[in-house]
Amino acid sequence: MKRIIFFFSFMALASNLFAIRNYPKWLESAAIYHIYPSSYMDSNGDGYGDLEGIRSRLDYVKDLGFNTIWISPVFCSKFEDGGYDITDFYKIDPRFGTNTDLVNLVNDAHEKGIKVCLDLVAGHTSDKHPWFLESANGDPNGHYADYYIWTKGKKTTPPKPERGGWVKNEYPRDGYYLMNYYDIQPALNYGYYQPNPENSWEQAYNAPGPKAVRQEIKNIISFWFDKGVDGFRCDLAWSLVKGDDAEFHGVRKLWNEIFSWQAENYPETIFLSEWSSPIEAISCGFDIDIIRHNGCGKTMYRDLVHNTHRNTDPETGIYQPKDCWFDRAGKGQFSSFVEPFIKIYEVTKGHGFPCMPTSSHDTWRLNRNQRSTPEELKVAMTFFLTMPWVPIVYYGEEIGMRSMDGWPFIEGSRDRSAQRTPMQWEAGATAGFSTCDPSKLYLPIDPDPKRPTVAGQIDDPHSILNWTKGLLALRSSISALGNTGGWKFVSDPQQAYPAVYERSDDHSKYLIIINPREKSATASIEGYDRLEVIWGNPQNLSVKKSKDKLSLRIQGVSSVICKVL
Repeated sequence: MKRIIFFFSFMALASNLFAIRNYPKWLESAAIYHIYPSSYMDSNGDGYGDLEGIRSRLDYVKDLGFNTIWISPVFCSKFEDGGYDITDFYKIDPRFGTNTDLVNLVNDAHEKGIKVCLDLVAGHTSDKHPWFLESANGDPNGHYADYYIWTKGKKTTPPKPERGGWVKNEYPRDGYYLMNYYDIQPALNYGYYQPNPENSWEQAYNAPGPKAVRQEIKNIISFWFDKGVDGFRCDLAWSLVKGDDAEFHGVRKLWNEIFSWQAENYPETIFLSEWSSPIEAISCGFDIDIIRHNGCGKTMYRDLVHNTHRNTDPETGIYQPKDCWFDRAGKGQFSSFVEPFIKIYEVTKGHGFPCMPTSSHDTWRLNRNQRSTPEELKVAMTFFLTMPWVPIVYYGEEIGMRSMDGWPFIEGSRDRSAQRTPMQWEAGATAGFSTCDPSKLYLPIDPDPKRPTVAGQIDDPHSILNWTKGLLALRSSISALGNTGGWKFVSDPQQAYPAVYERSDDHSKYLIIINPREKSATASIEGYDRLEVIWGNPQNLSVKKSKDKLSLRIQGVSSVICKVL
């Protein structure tokens, strides 16, 4: 709610806020492939994916058309939250390999023209981290005593915080500690923007503890940048400074400090934020903000792709259907995405990229429940790969892997294990992911004998894989369709189907026409003379000219890209 209240005042101030740093030139042609490392490729037969496995598949990634990979956390962890509970930020977990393996992966990727980004969990550690264990032993003079947020005394429960909660501990230290997500994830202490003097635990931003934590985060970043890593995706980027105001002055101060340091020392690196509020995130200096199923994505993302209600009954995999735009029933709406996106795009253009991934380690796959056919998935992929952002495709989406609702909850995954199943490379008991016995797999694979695989699609010109590959090639060869090409929504936002938008540069214009519903859809557009279909089946589109208007009819579950003549 506070973001809505301050939106328009923030828009007025935006021109003064977008001045921290310029994103690197290479980001203008970047296409990102997101890998959950436990699930991508197992090189040693232990049932878990690893860095050597990723390295062995770099040619596949490059051949698809991606030039950047983002890898979910690979640092030492107890895996009580899938690697997001870190016990050592300076060491690769043995599950994935060694620091040397990471360097080898980065070097090989660079030789192939691929950038490598890692995940930075800046807001918390595991409660098994040595920093926390020292902080919890009660020594007020310990080096890590103020790395975390502790109340004074265990007898009285402190007031409820804005994020996370207080955990009553069994450690020697006399107090509660603040958690970020699970109780095994104590929040790191970046200070409070406006400390309440009645709460003795609320330290100021420049108190010794928060200053030491900020320096530690810079040390971690530089440690990996010095090994060749090209960027970080920052987990919970908006939540680090506590007690912030509605315009995020506290966290803005933090990221301004970090990005000023970065611009001076590592100007060719990037930062992606998990914020789902691009105006705030990009004005802070982030190069990319990921629009997901929270923040502004509660309507923008969910209304597009979430075709069932979350948490209905994840144990059985039975979910109640929900109308969304990418559904052949044709009962969704597009305005809840496009109207806020128009504002976001206009404000952030030239400063950074508001990006919407196909899915992620936290978000259901596109192939889910009533949306499952190859043609439906191709239509969705057309949208994700023709918008004016840096495209981000989660592993397996390029072949249409499905969300495995009701899959075992492991390592704190809850129902998120549905989208973390092993990559399906080929036929066989482990789908080419591992040489282990299937019983030793980190997560079971999709048991459907007709499950999609890379081997089954790579030579099929009509496959989702080759549709994805073709769209990426088209995007990289036509600047108007690229990350920085112009964008304008052309059809009526209140008319849900079809969606028609223009991509352009100084020399050419293209129209993208998308209709995910089963029935055909029509639109009347002005300012165009003739269209030539350059992608998709030309027979799926009919065009009639009447005076200054074009009347379009596009068949159901189809999409086309047209050059404006």
